[in-house]
Amino acid sequence: MAVAPTLLLLASLGPVSFQDVSAQADGAQSDPIHTSEENASPAPVVMAPVSRKKNITPPLPAKPDHSLTLGLAVRGRYDLRFNDRNRNGQSYRSSHLSYDTTILTAEYDSPVIFGAAQYRFYGGSFLYGKNGGYQNYPGEVNFPVYGYMGAKLGKKTRISLGITPVPFDDRWWGSSFLDSIGFIYGVEEVYNVGVSLEHKTNRWSFDLGFFPTTAPNAVGRSADSARYSVNISGHGASLPNGSNNDERYMTVGRIGYQLQPGKERNLTLTGSFWFSTIHNYSTHEDGQRRAFALSLKRNSGAWRFKLMGVRQDMDLRNPGMNDIVTVGDYDSPYNIATHATILFVEGARTIDTGKFPLKLDLFANYANVWKDVSYHAPNTQRLSLGAFWSDKATNRFRVWSEFYLSRNDPYIGAGQYTNGAAGGGDNRYKSSFLIIFGYYL
Repeated sequence: MAVAPTLLLLASLGPVSFQDVSAQADGAQSDPIHTSEENASPAPVVMAPVSRKKNITPPLPAKPDHSLTLGLAVRGRYDLRFNDRNRNGQSYRSSHLSYDTTILTAEYDSPVIFGAAQYRFYGGSFLYGKNGGYQNYPGEVNFPVYGYMGAKLGKKTRISLGITPVPFDDRWWGSSFLDSIGFIYGVEEVYNVGVSLEHKTNRWSFDLGFFPTTAPNAVGRSADSARYSVNISGHGASLPNGSNNDERYMTVGRIGYQLQPGKERNLTLTGSFWFSTIHNYSTHEDGQRRAFALSLKRNSGAWRFKLMGVRQDMDLRNPGMNDIVTVGDYDSPYNIATHATILFVEGARTIDTGKFPLKLDLFANYANVWKDVSYHAPNTQRLSLGAFWSDKATNRFRVWSEFYLSRNDPYIGAGQYTNGAAGGGDNRYKSSFLIIFGYYL
């Protein structure tokens, strides 16, 4: 789905205001310390003029029935990697200060129609260096994150069409900025091409989506990985034990129940399922993907937590190995295990900073992945300790800082990327520290 036509369509529908790119048009409640820009700016306070007549105050101006919000964000990053590797294969500690991304967002809302689109530009950092064949300029790798339009079928039901969020548990599992273990295995924050239906009551929420195909491959050097979400890749032959598959006809659903609605300690129990067809380009045969998740979450009050378990199985029709499949995102492919059980747990706390001009949230989460591979495959594990800062006045300046300790994690430590989430890396603990800083207009 092209984003530019979407923006032109949105621009014709109502007055435009510039606001935080993190506003969510789908109405989902956002985690106040989430990494993926969902922390919306506080709404401006509109003060009514005081009348000179006693005890008479004019009413507040009515909100427009429809509005278009445009957003822009620019981010940088600092990486301190304790287990990097130089050209000679020797381990060393490295540090990098570089550009991260530019984000363009548009959101439209009205009593009946709504829509949202986001596009990102990467490149120009050490992650896209000339050693990898890049020219190393910002925007060299770019892709849409999402882009959809929808209709409100009453107060409790909505339908969306386009590159929409796949309703498998919460869109974001936790608070980490770096893509979590769930993201690595392709079951967190996935946006695919299709249609989704949402219905909410006081305690229940129901979501169902059908996605004929994955998000499109956009601009980059890879054959089929220039996208935001982790999708099964059709060009993995260049990797050891790589595969050439394509995921189709995804039916994904979610059911949530609030155990204590409207209370300070509300608890939400959520169950999800994912069924799809996986086509192999070499054998021209179709396999299947089946995934299930169950989670318990408290997302209000100063303390928040989440406990979640996921089981994922892919029955492939590859000509060779069937317990490893190639996936890709951010313009780079890697392998994951096709049969795995994931455990995720997080605790978070909002800190009262008093008159200090910055808001602060602290969090810690842990994930463990058990893999059913035909040969011995060590677990993939990650412990994250982090903090999120933002200014109280505007919420436009934001800083994420996070320390990671992990094993066989594609994103932490040299030599783990290609097969860490599949057969495993070197099975040693690695660590790194990341700071992301950005301004959101």
